[in-house]
Amino acid sequence: MYLFTRYRFNWNEVDFSIFSTYSMITNLFGTMVSVCVFSHILKIDDTLIGVMSCLSKILASFVYAFSTTTWQVYLAPLVEILNGTSFIAMRSIASKLVPTDELGKVNSLFGVCEALMPLVYGPMYSGIYAATMDTVPGAFFLMGGGLTAPAIIIFM
Repeated sequence: MYLFTRYRFNWNEVDFSIFSTYSMITNLFGTMVSVCVFSHILKIDDTLIGVMSCLSKILASFVYAFSTTTWQVYLAPLVEILNGTSFIAMRSIASKLVPTDELGKVNSLFGVCEALMPLVYGPMYSGIYAATMDTVPGAFFLMGGGLTAPAIIIFM
């Protein structure tokens, strides 16, 4: 992401750190709103919250990939505001489906998968970025959105 913003928008480390902080704050706010309002107050089903989270990620990938100005990049975290909720929805669904004595094993499996995914996705995104940097620098965002699409089917 840093290399993308540096190449596309001529950002320096300070510009990127401000954006990164803004992105984390919007993600935290969106997760809190999603859990508090959608789940507890409105009683929306976890599967629907998971679908909304995945759609938020997919839509934001298009905003990131095709943004040409700084304000468009700053718009993307607002579009992606519900993205953090998918992890919570997955764990919530699993805790309701799995017997209580198996819950520790399921949470361990989630933890291992979440720890291993950067080993797969990091090099893949780097390779895609390096291969498409001169033509479509945001292609790795589109790939990320495409890889999120099966999760919508799984949640449904």
